[in-house]
Amino acid sequence: MANPLYNEDKIYEKIKKENIKVDPIIWELLNHHIRNDLNLISVLISILRLYPPSILKSANSVINLLYRIKFKSKKSIDLIDMCDKILERIESIDKFLRKLQDAT
Repeated sequence: MANPLYNEDKIYEKIKKENIKVDPIIWELLNHHIRNDLNLISVLISILRLYPPSILKSANSVINLLYRIKFKSKKSIDLIDMCDKILERIESIDKFLRKLQDAT
């Protein structure tokens, strides 16, 4: 998980020790809204990643050129790397939700 709290393990211990529970209907709502959005983002990114790397690199070059023209900045992005990082973050959020749901 990205950037866990410094005392996150203690929080999970407290949840278990104090038998803190979340009503299943709350988890149904969270799973419906958050996980559905994460799944949609994941599918969209995965579809984008199906394009051959050469096309993504070309698209990346065009995006960076337009960014430099519009914002007069040399900042650049790496489309492939950005997609991979988004997918990693989605996986991290999913792991967090599962861990929290298991604890409660």
